[in-house]
Amino acid sequence: MKLLSSKKIQMTLPSSNSKTYLELVDGRCEELHFSQVNPTKFTVNDSEFSFKTGATVELEIENVDLVATSQVLWPGQQVRVRGGVHGQGQPIKASATIPLGKKMADGVQADSFLYWVIETPEGTFHNNEPIHMKGRITGLPPKDATFHSEGTIAIFDEKEDRVGTLYGCLQSN
Repeated sequence: MKLLSSKKIQMTLPSSNSKTYLELVDGRCEELHFSQVNPTKFTVNDSEFSFKTGATVELEIENVDLVATSQVLWPGQQVRVRGGVHGQGQPIKASATIPLGKKMADGVQADSFLYWVIETPEGTFHNNEPIHMKGRITGLPPKDATFHSEGTIAIFDEKEDRVGTLYGCLQSN
């Protein structure tokens, strides 16, 4: 059963901080600390409701625009991450699950599946499998929330050659 009207709701997350480990195939590694360049825009889509499980709120993240200054891999140079329409060309999918009998304000599980375009001094990299981020949110936009990833994600250059991995992704809003 549909929970909301068929209208889509536009929202903005004004600021966030992120970090990730970027390890290149030659073994060089750095923990990069990113700040948000532009506010993240996202759309809250119509939601599904089930009398057995509760509600699932679907989101589309329109843009991710982050920048870090490298200290180890490319000292003093910028690494920029873009995602969404201005990154890989498609919105990033996310969702929040509200169990039956709970409200979002109680704190609910949220998941996002990130595809990044990573601009580095050595070239532009991307991931073919999403970075699965998990966190707990108490509202939208997800202020005062922290999301984390598990496992490693391979990254590739423009020729689809594997150039390294990402892991330990963390985002705080």
